[in-house]
Amino acid sequence: MQLFWSQGYEATSLQDLVMATGLSKSSLYESFGNKQSLFEAAFTRYFDTRAKHMRERLEQAESPLGFIRGCLLSVLDDAQRDTPRGCMLVNVANEFSTADPAVQPLIELATRRFRQVFERAFEQAQARGELSDRQSPAALALYMHCAMSGLRTQTKSAIAQKDLLTVIELVMANLR
Repeated sequence: MQLFWSQGYEATSLQDLVMATGLSKSSLYESFGNKQSLFEAAFTRYFDTRAKHMRERLEQAESPLGFIRGCLLSVLDDAQRDTPRGCMLVNVANEFSTADPAVQPLIELATRRFRQVFERAFEQAQARGELSDRQSPAALALYMHCAMSGLRTQTKSAIAQKDLLTVIELVMANLR
């Protein structure tokens, strides 16, 4: 998963996968069938793990809007890496677009899972009076997903941390 995340599907060779997993080529093929199937399993693991982690963080958050702010600020962690990876979902969507019929449903599922967590957070924020109800939680979740995708993409572009913080503050201000 880490290899596909940092390098992308096309740039990851079978030899890279053999070295990263410690498996032989025959074991990789026996276990996954081909590189595409291994990639799909890795991508599914990525979004399943991330969505679960997000749900847990939302449940533990003192405030739904605090959770949202924390999600936005999490882009700064990636920005501090020597080589920012961005978001694997965004990377996969950019690399495959709608060209691969096997990957497109996974992109849609990943997007839906992340947006569901954001929607739940916005529902809770509205119920607690932290946020007005002039926008639907679904629309706010879409906005948040797009904002996060843009921020994660910009980290790969080496945008300055202060600029990322400016955008994060604008997103938070626009939510209220």
